[in-house]
Amino acid sequence: MKNLYSFFIESKEPNLKQVQGEEAEKNGLKGGKWGVNEPKDDDAAEEIDKKNLSKNMKRLLMKFKTEEDFFIIGEAGWGKTSIIKNLASKFKRDVVTVYLDKAVASDLGGIPIPVQGKKGAVQEMAMPAWAKIMEDNPNKKFLLFFDEMNQAAPDVMNALMPIVLEHEICGRKFDNFFVGAAGNFESENGAVNELSGPLRSRFKPLIVWETGGDSWKDAFKYLHKNWDEKLSKELIDKFEDNAEVFENPREVEQKIFKFIYKMKEDGDTDYFDAEDYLDRLEGLIKEDLTRTQENNVKKLADDIYSFMNSKNDDKKEESSGRSGRKSKDINMVDENIKTAIKQGMKFGYIEQDGVKYGISEENIRAIVDSDDCNAEMLERIINKFEADGITFKFKKNEEWKKKGYSDPEED
Repeated sequence: MKNLYSFFIESKEPNLKQVQGEEAEKNGLKGGKWGVNEPKDDDAAEEIDKKNLSKNMKRLLMKFKTEEDFFIIGEAGWGKTSIIKNLASKFKRDVVTVYLDKAVASDLGGIPIPVQGKKGAVQEMAMPAWAKIMEDNPNKKFLLFFDEMNQAAPDVMNALMPIVLEHEICGRKFDNFFVGAAGNFESENGAVNELSGPLRSRFKPLIVWETGGDSWKDAFKYLHKNWDEKLSKELIDKFEDNAEVFENPREVEQKIFKFIYKMKEDGDTDYFDAEDYLDRLEGLIKEDLTRTQENNVKKLADDIYSFMNSKNDDKKEESSGRSGRKSKDINMVDENIKTAIKQGMKFGYIEQDGVKYGISEENIRAIVDSDDCNAEMLERIINKFEADGITFKFKKNEEWKKKGYSDPEED
């Protein structure tokens, strides 16, 4: 494996646009005003199951099929944004997300700058950075997604008009995007503003996002995808079976799954028993549960306790014994190693001198058993990337060998 390790050290810096935007929320400029998500191969490869399409998905799918601008309004926490981005991946569209609750008018309309013309200085509008990405990639297809649209200030709403109505930004026409937007009900947020007549007309028919029932099924498709390997499919299944005792999917993910994952990773399980987990669950459930639902919540607390106290460190002990070193902090790892691992996980290979070397999960875990990064630390790196939505394209060596990638050990 030393040969492959050298490729990681010598790997060239990645193209910024290739690694930009795995999580748009974390990738915006100051204040997190915008971000970019590129299509993922694993999303695009999934077939849309016609038999199990919910009403929400059918309405949204119709808009994507016709490339028709859309506005979704619904309760917070029901996965509107996640489902939109996933569907965009299936249609091979990059998603440029602009958060209108944080935006000012110049974030949309640009900033005037003086430019020297033949007859002296004139003013031109400097293109916003998020729009420049679309301008610089005319052959790519984009979904321009305005999140929290009905929380935009009135002047921001005015700046939206040429973009939404004419697909025009800073006086320049675009033909490589269509517009999607989402917002919440006024009953949930006092900062909500009514859409102007022309904007509302452009988005008709509006999609009112239904909650409960089928929406829970839609949400758990993504929760399973994000958490089965980090926690366990069996545990996620138990939450799915009792989904409707909770207010919404976002709370289940943010307040329960992330909590379980963090506590398990840090080994902070000795301080808490099943009653402590029950206390946390009861703080998130709906009121007026039936006796059966109450008993099921208690059983969920027991299941969390069992999961937290299950053996999960055999691998780590074996790795530490083999390396004979104490784990370092993740930030101590060479940035080139982390960059190459990230590329390998996303694309399934790294490239050196024109040759593509396949990267599988079984290989990558054995690569960096070195002075710079032992197996335990590598495990933490991988978990961190997976938490950011970057997963392995190939799980086993045989999968990438079938694709024609080279085997570094044979070289």
